[in-house]
Amino acid sequence: MEFFNKKQLEAMKTGVYICENCGSQMEFEDQWEDSLVCPNCGNSTDVDHYGFTDEEYDALYPTYEEVMGIETVVYDEEDDWY
Repeated sequence: MEFFNKKQLEAMKTGVYICENCGSQMEFEDQWEDSLVCPNCGNSTDVDHYGFTDEEYDALYPTYEEVMGIETVVYDEEDDWY
């Protein structure tokens, strides 16, 4: 798997980021240019996450638990933790 996907490479070359929800051109949220916001529908995403599905993005960056080999505990809503 490549670090940059096709959408990211195209956007870096052209400077145009397209919203996945409505197809409008997205804008940078602030001067650091690490987040994108769609002025039309309000959709937002990190530049690093642009063009990736959640599963593809999660596969690039393993969690702390995965790296350390720690078992993840899933709590039920019915569990009382007071």
